Amino acid sequence: MPLQGFDQTLSRFGLEKLKGGLDLQLTKRGDIGVTRDGDLRFGNTQGNALFRLIERWRQSESTITELFGPMVRAARRLHELSGARERGEGPSLSQAPQAYHEATETIIESQLISSTLAGSISVILNNLLQRLKLDLNASDDEWRLSAPMTNGFSVGEIFAAAAANFRHYDEWAATKVPDAKQMISMKVLCGLLNTPVQTARGFPTIRTNVCGSVLMLISRGSVDTLHEITFDYAKSLAKCK
Repeated sequence: MPLQGFDQTLSRFGLEKLKGGLDLQLTKRGDIGVTRDGDLRFGNTQGNALFRLIERWRQSESTITELFGPMVRAARRLHELSGARERGEGPSLSQAPQAYHEATETIIESQLISSTLAGSISVILNNLLQRLKLDLNASDDEWRLSAPMTNGFSVGEIFAAAAANFRHYDEWAATKVPDAKQMISMKVLCGLLNTPVQTARGFPTIRTNVCGSVLMLISRGSVDTLHEITFDYAKSLAKCK
């Protein structure tokens, strides 16, 4: 799919004010200003950070969209089959063992598809927002407290925790006592999913890839909603009104 135009993106997310403030910047010595990673610097700190976010998001949107559709289909299939089994509906092991095992395999496959694709999306969006944070010189408190919030957690916290889960869930499954870094992400994900961080025996509750459940919760199954909350958070973090 073709990239969405820059001006169209500004209009879509209420960022039209950036149009007039993205001139090249000069250093005190009169050199052309560059960012910390060597890109040309356009506008002030806020404008440059948002400009860089928009450009990377435009390049990522088609990938996110291609991943999101099958993620949602798999997540809904998982919800349907798991719910039916919990209600005692569908094939039973005693009466239709082959159909039961086929349904089990479909549940496992659906979980793997939804969680893997959602994890990939989470990594993409986390990378975008982490660079925005650095470009803005935003504090950890601003990262955690910028709206919108879901169950008390910011969008930045959620994508960071989901990305960590996607990368490290095998490590989480193998640990008996979560370390401080793991616990930060676990608390966010467990708070979102309304589950305790640790079992009664002290083991981590989250020992698998839960990115599918997290992304479905915050996006409500809509890729447009996903993009909207991402940019609402970005504007809030950048203090762009």
